[in-house]
Amino acid sequence: MKYWKAGWACVLAVLVALPLACGGGGGESQQPPAGLVIVPLTPTGQVTPRPRKTAAPSPTPTASPLKVCATNPDPASPKLLQVGQPLPEQQVKIPFYVSGWGSNIGFQDTGVALSVVDAKQTVLQSLDLPPQPREFRVAPPGLEITDFTRPFGADIVVNNVKEPTPYCLWVYQETTETGQPKGVVQVPVLVLP
Repeated sequence: MKYWKAGWACVLAVLVALPLACGGGGGESQQPPAGLVIVPLTPTGQVTPRPRKTAAPSPTPTASPLKVCATNPDPASPKLLQVGQPLPEQQVKIPFYVSGWGSNIGFQDTGVALSVVDAKQTVLQSLDLPPQPREFRVAPPGLEITDFTRPFGADIVVNNVKEPTPYCLWVYQETTETGQPKGVVQVPVLVLP
C-alpha cells in the first residue's frame, strides 16, 4: 500500500508537470526561446538535433552624416505643421517633391514658405507654396484638424548641383517683422545631380 501511494503521487506529479512543460496546456503553441535546440527522438531511438533560428541582432544606430541644418530658431509644433516628404536625410534627385500638412494654412490661403539652405546657412531660394484641396486626403496623425487644415506640395529644383550636396529645407508659415522664420520644420536632405 505504501508503494501504491508513492506510485500515484509520481503519476499525479507527471500529469501536473507535463502541461506546464508543454506550454501550459492553453492551446497556444509557444516557440522555444531563441538559440534553444530541440532534440526529438526518431523511431529508431536515435537523436536528431534540429536547431531553431535565432533572432538577428538589430543594427546599431549610427550618427547622422548630414549636419547641414543649424539649430532651429523656432521649431514648429507637430500639431500645427508637418512635412511628410522628403524624409529627414533622404537622398533626392532633382526635381524632388516636398509635401506636408498645415493645421491652419488654408486660412486666407496663406500656405507655407519653403527655403532651401546650404551648409553655410545661406538661403539659396525661397518659395511660397499655396494650400491644396483637402478633399479625399487624410491628414497625418498628431495634426490638429481645423476648418483650415490643408496639405501643401511642390516640385523643387536646385540649380548647379554637380555632385551629391546636402541642403536643409525650412518649411514655415510666417516670419517676424525682421524677416526671421517662425514655426519652422527643418528637413536635411542630400540632393543628387
